[in-house]
Amino acid sequence: MAELVDARDSKSRGGDTVSVRVRPSAPFLDLGYLEIRMNSTDCLFCKIIQKDIPAKFIYEDDNVIVIEDINPKAPIHYLLIPKKHIVDFLHIEDGDERFILAMSKAVKKIAKDLSGSKAFNIISNNGTKAGQSVLHLHWHFLSGKNIY
Repeated sequence: MAELVDARDSKSRGGDTVSVRVRPSAPFLDLGYLEIRMNSTDCLFCKIIQKDIPAKFIYEDDNVIVIEDINPKAPIHYLLIPKKHIVDFLHIEDGDERFILAMSKAVKKIAKDLSGSKAFNIISNNGTKAGQSVLHLHWHFLSGKNIY
């Protein structure tokens, strides 16, 4: 998506409008959907999946990881993350079903390990306007507190 755009830099160019090229890997703002596209090299969750950033792993298989949330909203707060970089639900492609199925199976597995009532919430924010702060599809698994 290397296109020419106008940019104004008043300090270094005296207010002149200059043409610049947008790097293909640079984030961009799509005003129709208000999303920032990130590639997997910029993604926090991709770095955790690759074990470049430490996290407390709860579960892992070929398609999904489950980690503890570093800012928990409940006594048990896990993140279920597919190992493929998928921005959100609207970016799921044909062939990605295995990742969604793996996430669902991981929910069942970690729910079986809960003590007590086995009550939990699954939450997924879709898009920045809905509160999605990491643009890699993920589900929040919360238990031990009624959040509603």
